[in-house]
Amino acid sequence: MTACSKNGGGDPAGAFPMELKAVALESRGDVKLYTKSGEVKDKEMIANFIASEAGFNASFEPQPDNIITFMTDSTAQLGISAIRYKAAREGSDAIVFRSPFILGPAGPREVQWTALDTYRLSKHNDPLQMFHSPGEILYKGEAVIRCEGIDESFLLPIMIYKLSRRIGDAGQASINVVSGKLFNEFNEDFLTTLGDKDTVAYQQSYVRYSINKE
Repeated sequence: MTACSKNGGGDPAGAFPMELKAVALESRGDVKLYTKSGEVKDKEMIANFIASEAGFNASFEPQPDNIITFMTDSTAQLGISAIRYKAAREGSDAIVFRSPFILGPAGPREVQWTALDTYRLSKHNDPLQMFHSPGEILYKGEAVIRCEGIDESFLLPIMIYKLSRRIGDAGQASINVVSGKLFNEFNEDFLTTLGDKDTVAYQQSYVRYSINKE
Protein backbone atom coordinates (compact mmCIF):
# COMPACT_ATOMS: atom_id res chain seq x y z
CA MET A 1 0.00 0.00 0.00
CA THR A 2 1.28 3.44 -0.84
CA ALA A 3 0.41 6.77 0.71
CA CYS A 4 0.38 8.43 -2.69
CA SER A 5 -2.50 6.27 -3.87
CA LYS A 6 -4.58 7.34 -0.87
CA ASN A 7 -4.35 11.07 -1.26
CA GLY A 8 -3.38 11.36 -4.91
CA GLY A 9 -0.25 13.32 -4.09
CA GLY A 10 3.35 12.79 -3.20
CA ASP A 11 3.30 13.75 0.46
CA PRO A 12 3.17 10.53 2.50
CA ALA A 13 2.87 12.40 5.80
CA GLY A 14 -0.35 14.09 4.71
CA ALA A 15 -2.19 10.85 3.94
CA PHE A 16 -2.68 9.60 7.49
CA PRO A 17 -4.64 8.93 9.51
CA MET A 18 -7.08 7.81 6.80
CA GLU A 19 -10.56 6.75 7.87
CA LEU A 20 -12.98 4.45 6.06
CA LYS A 21 -16.62 4.05 7.09
CA ALA A 22 -19.15 1.26 6.65
CA VAL A 23 -21.48 2.46 3.89
CA ALA A 24 -23.42 -0.54 2.55
CA LEU A 25 -24.28 -4.18 3.12
CA GLU A 26 -23.28 -5.55 -0.28
CA SER A 27 -24.23 -9.20 0.22
CA ARG A 28 -25.58 -11.57 2.85
CA GLY A 29 -25.90 -15.33 2.59
CA ASP A 30 -28.45 -17.64 4.14
CA VAL A 31 -27.92 -19.05 7.62
CA LYS A 32 -26.09 -22.37 7.40
CA LEU A 33 -26.45 -25.04 10.09
CA TYR A 34 -24.19 -28.07 10.53
CA THR A 35 -23.82 -31.08 12.80
CA LYS A 36 -21.35 -33.94 12.61
CA SER A 37 -23.68 -35.62 10.11
CA GLY A 38 -23.53 -32.69 7.68
CA GLU A 39 -25.63 -29.68 6.71
CA VAL A 40 -29.10 -29.31 8.21
CA LYS A 41 -31.53 -27.65 5.80
CA ASP A 42 -34.69 -27.90 7.87
CA LYS A 43 -35.80 -24.25 8.22
CA GLU A 44 -37.57 -24.81 11.53
CA MET A 45 -34.48 -26.41 13.09
CA ILE A 46 -32.33 -23.53 11.87
CA ALA A 47 -34.75 -20.94 13.22
CA ASN A 48 -34.94 -22.65 16.62
CA PHE A 49 -31.16 -22.89 16.95
CA ILE A 50 -30.50 -19.22 16.20
CA ALA A 51 -33.65 -17.80 17.84
CA SER A 52 -31.79 -16.31 20.80
CA GLU A 53 -29.05 -14.66 18.70
CA ALA A 54 -29.87 -11.14 17.51
CA GLY A 55 -27.01 -10.95 15.01
CA PHE A 56 -28.51 -13.33 12.48
CA ASN A 57 -30.49 -11.58 9.72
CA ALA A 58 -30.09 -8.27 11.54
CA SER A 59 -30.83 -5.05 9.65
CA PHE A 60 -27.84 -3.07 8.42
CA GLU A 61 -27.45 0.06 10.52
CA PRO A 62 -23.90 1.50 10.51
CA GLN A 63 -22.74 2.58 13.95
CA PRO A 64 -20.29 5.40 14.78
CA ASP A 65 -17.58 2.86 15.57
CA ASN A 66 -17.98 1.04 12.24
CA ILE A 67 -14.75 2.54 10.96
CA ILE A 68 -11.32 1.37 9.89
CA THR A 69 -8.48 3.81 10.42
CA PHE A 70 -5.12 3.53 8.69
CA MET A 71 -2.63 5.07 11.09
CA THR A 72 0.22 4.60 8.59
CA ASP A 73 0.57 2.82 5.27
CA SER A 74 1.23 -0.44 7.16
CA THR A 75 -0.82 -0.21 10.38
CA ALA A 76 -4.56 0.03 10.96
CA GLN A 77 -7.14 0.07 13.73
CA LEU A 78 -10.57 -1.58 13.39
CA GLY A 79 -13.35 0.31 15.13
CA ILE A 80 -12.44 1.45 18.62
CA SER A 81 -10.31 -1.62 19.37
CA ALA A 82 -6.89 -0.91 20.84
CA ILE A 83 -5.37 -3.62 18.64
CA ARG A 84 -3.10 -2.34 15.89
CA TYR A 85 -3.13 -4.55 12.81
CA LYS A 86 -0.37 -4.86 10.26
CA ALA A 87 -1.84 -3.87 6.89
CA ALA A 88 -0.55 -4.86 3.46
CA ARG A 89 -1.80 -5.17 -0.10
CA GLU A 90 -2.13 -8.68 -1.51
CA GLY A 91 -1.90 -8.50 -5.27
CA SER A 92 -3.99 -5.77 -6.89
CA ASP A 93 -7.39 -6.63 -5.45
CA ALA A 94 -7.08 -7.32 -1.71
CA ILE A 95 -5.94 -5.78 1.56
CA VAL A 96 -4.86 -8.04 4.41
CA PHE A 97 -4.84 -7.18 8.11
CA ARG A 98 -2.76 -9.28 10.53
CA SER A 99 -2.50 -9.45 14.32
CA PRO A 100 -0.63 -11.93 16.57
CA PHE A 101 -2.71 -14.51 18.45
CA ILE A 102 -1.34 -16.02 21.67
CA LEU A 103 -3.29 -18.30 24.01
CA GLY A 104 -1.59 -19.18 27.26
CA PRO A 105 -2.48 -21.72 29.95
CA ALA A 106 -4.34 -19.32 32.25
CA GLY A 107 -8.09 -19.55 32.78
CA PRO A 108 -10.72 -22.32 32.94
CA ARG A 109 -10.67 -25.06 30.33
CA GLU A 110 -13.97 -23.81 28.86
CA VAL A 111 -12.36 -20.43 28.15
CA GLN A 112 -9.45 -22.15 26.43
CA TRP A 113 -11.75 -24.22 24.23
CA THR A 114 -13.86 -21.20 23.33
CA ALA A 115 -10.81 -19.17 22.29
CA LEU A 116 -9.45 -22.02 20.16
CA ASP A 117 -12.81 -22.67 18.50
CA THR A 118 -13.31 -18.99 17.72
CA TYR A 119 -9.87 -18.80 16.14
CA ARG A 120 -10.38 -21.96 14.08
CA LEU A 121 -13.79 -20.83 12.79
CA SER A 122 -12.04 -18.20 10.67
CA LYS A 123 -10.89 -19.27 7.21
CA HIS A 124 -7.92 -16.96 6.75
CA ASN A 125 -6.25 -17.24 10.16
CA ASP A 126 -2.81 -18.82 10.06
CA PRO A 127 -2.49 -22.39 11.38
CA LEU A 128 -1.96 -22.61 15.12
CA GLN A 129 1.36 -23.76 16.51
CA MET A 130 1.37 -25.58 19.84
CA PHE A 131 4.25 -25.28 22.29
CA HIS A 132 4.81 -27.41 25.38
CA SER A 133 6.41 -26.32 28.62
CA PRO A 134 6.34 -28.15 31.99
CA GLY A 135 2.66 -28.73 32.72
CA GLU A 136 1.51 -26.08 30.26
CA ILE A 137 0.47 -25.72 26.61
CA LEU A 138 0.82 -22.48 24.67
CA TYR A 139 -0.80 -21.73 21.31
CA LYS A 140 0.48 -19.16 18.84
CA GLY A 141 -0.91 -18.01 15.53
CA GLU A 142 -1.86 -14.93 13.55
CA ALA A 143 -5.36 -13.59 13.05
CA VAL A 144 -5.80 -12.66 9.39
CA ILE A 145 -8.58 -10.56 7.84
CA ARG A 146 -8.69 -10.53 4.03
CA CYS A 147 -10.69 -7.74 2.34
CA GLU A 148 -11.43 -7.62 -1.37
CA GLY A 149 -10.95 -4.21 -2.98
CA ILE A 150 -8.60 -1.25 -3.17
CA ASP A 151 -7.19 1.13 -0.58
CA GLU A 152 -10.08 3.60 -0.70
CA SER A 153 -12.94 1.06 -0.87
CA PHE A 154 -13.09 -2.62 0.04
CA LEU A 155 -15.37 -5.36 1.34
CA LEU A 156 -14.99 -6.45 4.96
CA PRO A 157 -16.16 -10.04 5.58
CA ILE A 158 -18.44 -10.42 8.59
CA MET A 159 -19.49 -13.78 9.98
CA ILE A 160 -22.23 -14.18 12.59
CA TYR A 161 -21.93 -17.54 14.32
CA LYS A 162 -23.28 -19.75 17.08
CA LEU A 163 -21.50 -22.88 18.27
CA SER A 164 -22.85 -25.46 20.70
CA ARG A 165 -20.03 -27.78 21.74
CA ARG A 166 -19.89 -30.72 24.13
CA ILE A 167 -16.72 -30.50 26.18
CA GLY A 168 -15.17 -32.65 28.88
CA ASP A 169 -15.04 -36.37 29.53
CA ALA A 170 -18.11 -38.57 29.31
CA GLY A 171 -18.66 -38.54 33.05
CA GLN A 172 -18.22 -34.77 33.41
CA ALA A 173 -19.30 -33.50 30.02
CA SER A 174 -21.13 -30.20 29.60
CA ILE A 175 -22.50 -28.17 26.73
CA ASN A 176 -20.69 -24.91 26.02
CA VAL A 177 -22.46 -22.36 23.81
CA VAL A 178 -20.66 -19.40 22.27
CA SER A 179 -21.81 -16.88 19.67
CA GLY A 180 -20.69 -13.61 18.19
CA LYS A 181 -19.28 -11.79 15.19
CA LEU A 182 -15.98 -12.39 13.41
CA PHE A 183 -14.34 -10.34 10.67
CA ASN A 184 -13.59 -13.33 8.51
CA GLU A 185 -15.04 -16.04 6.29
CA PHE A 186 -16.20 -19.41 7.55
CA ASN A 187 -13.57 -22.12 7.65
CA GLU A 188 -15.18 -25.27 6.22
CA ASP A 189 -12.37 -27.40 7.67
CA PHE A 190 -13.84 -26.56 11.08
CA LEU A 191 -16.69 -28.95 10.33
CA THR A 192 -14.32 -31.91 10.74
CA THR A 193 -13.94 -31.02 14.44
CA LEU A 194 -17.64 -31.42 15.24
CA GLY A 195 -18.53 -34.22 17.62
CA ASP A 196 -21.76 -36.17 18.10
CA LYS A 197 -23.39 -33.45 20.24
CA ASP A 198 -21.97 -30.39 18.44
CA THR A 199 -23.83 -27.89 16.27
CA VAL A 200 -22.62 -24.76 14.47
CA ALA A 201 -24.52 -22.10 12.55
CA TYR A 202 -23.15 -19.15 10.63
CA GLN A 203 -24.20 -16.39 8.27
CA GLN A 204 -21.72 -14.73 5.94
CA SER A 205 -21.98 -11.07 4.95
CA TYR A 206 -19.78 -8.49 3.24
CA VAL A 207 -19.90 -4.82 4.17
CA ARG A 208 -18.52 -2.07 1.95
CA TYR A 209 -16.07 0.31 3.65
CA SER A 210 -15.17 3.48 1.78
CA ILE A 211 -12.96 6.45 2.52
CA ASN A 212 -14.56 9.16 4.62
CA LYS A 213 -14.40 12.33 2.51
CA GLU A 214 -16.15 14.57 5.02
